Amino acid sequence: MEIKGGEKQSLPTGILGLGMGLPNLTSKKKEENHASEALEKLREQTREAVLGLESTAKAGASLGDDSLGKDGDMESMVETMMQQLLSKEILHEPMKEIGERYPKWLEEHKSELSNEDYGRYSHQSALIKELNEVYDNEPNNFHKIVDLMQKMQECGQPPSDIVQELAPDLDLTNFGQL
Repeated sequence: MEIKGGEKQSLPTGILGLGMGLPNLTSKKKEENHASEALEKLREQTREAVLGLESTAKAGASLGDDSLGKDGDMESMVETMMQQLLSKEILHEPMKEIGERYPKWLEEHKSELSNEDYGRYSHQSALIKELNEVYDNEPNNFHKIVDLMQKMQECGQPPSDIVQELAPDLDLTNFGQL
């Protein structure tokens, strides 16, 4: 996109392509589980939000307003987008399903896992349980939700068995590229 003087301006690198690598989760089965439905909503909302950010940035550039992002407008838009993506309506059901499966999975796979992996997965399971409690009791506590999601991300991906059980068409290898 161009701004005054023919210079090009684009969205921050972290926003470019956000959600574009998310898979199409339209299930071929008659029964869709909550995880597939939620991830499909997440994919669509992310694409809509990115398109909205791009059009807002273009509008600011065409008006010669190169202060977009300096006064907090961009930060505010990104925060609003993140609140929508992390909302109870989008993530609570899939997190509940993952949280319900985790204890049994840990029990069944304890002997196969290293102590480090078992500890990491156990910690992630506890964080998911805590996140579900926040969704149940404080669904608008965005800062706590973000904090828990960041801690969960630090634990790595959840076990692929659980993810594949909930969303068979989901390939988590692309998620690191977002």
